Amino acid sequence: MIHNYETEYKNVKLRQLEERDIESLRDWRNDSANTKYLRKIPFITWEMQRNWYHSYLNNLEEITFAVEEKETLRCLVGSLSLSNIEGGKAEVGKILIGEKRAHGKKVGVNALSAVLKIAKNTLDLREIYLYVSADNIPALKVYRETGFSIDDSYRDEENRLEYRMVVRLV
Repeated sequence: MIHNYETEYKNVKLRQLEERDIESLRDWRNDSANTKYLRKIPFITWEMQRNWYHSYLNNLEEITFAVEEKETLRCLVGSLSLSNIEGGKAEVGKILIGEKRAHGKKVGVNALSAVLKIAKNTLDLREIYLYVSADNIPALKVYRETGFSIDDSYRDEENRLEYRMVVRLV
């Protein structure tokens, strides 16, 4: 969805995802080290990425943000999305800090904090939830640090333990 939601939080800036960003996203998604815990997808070609982007622009049900690190790297380092926005709730997902130089700089924590700020103050949402693999320890640490707590657990289609985590925005 084309949007004007933008905010900064500490060393992170969230902004509209632009076409100039999609090659970096494609490279990061094709790197198996970045996608170990993500839904399995095939290799993404340039044409597939471009088609996804143009389809995304017309999708009124998903807000994707480019994540920039603005202090030391001063560049795009990842992305995240809000989707399933309904009844004061939304899902945060497609979280990827793919730029390895950004790891260890609190970019994930600050990007999530920034999107929670938009969710509460701009979109007037009351609850954000996400799904995460129980063995994704780095992500669990980030989610807990931003206020998420485990709400439910289940087994995915490959019998891996997954958590549904929630943060309430009050």
